[in-house]
Amino acid sequence: MRHMVRRIGIAAATAAILVGVAGTGARAAGAVNPYTAEGLCGLGFRTVDQDPIHDGATGIRLGTVYLLHNPFTGYGCAVTLKSTYVGVPTRTQVYLDPEWTPLALDDGDRRYAAGPIYAFVQGGCVIWGGLMEDSAGVHLHDRANPAIGGAVTCF
Repeated sequence: MRHMVRRIGIAAATAAILVGVAGTGARAAGAVNPYTAEGLCGLGFRTVDQDPIHDGATGIRLGTVYLLHNPFTGYGCAVTLKSTYVGVPTRTQVYLDPEWTPLALDDGDRRYAAGPIYAFVQGGCVIWGGLMEDSAGVHLHDRANPAIGGAVTCF
């Protein structure tokens, strides 16, 4: 009898753990990102372009890379906002590579967004983009040009 009670206890604990893990994934998949690109970049920045990141196999939108510009300062800002895995640390990246200044990059396990990153872009062109990674692999933004690694915008 004691062994039966122990087995039932172990089975109940295992079931509770599985429900907890499954519940965490469900909340992450349905969670809404509380951040916006404009809010992260700050006052004066306006969205110039954006490009979604989709899972190539399933078509699910994982996130969006945003390029913003502040016409008063001449600076650009880039952010990758997560649409799935919100609140769950997964590799998320954003980069901004202007003609005249060094590459700006934020890459790591992020819960909500990569960035904001800033660079002076006025009067030149910038290569920008981002990616997300999950158990299925690395997913680039939709318009990523394999030859240069990103999209190009000129100011």
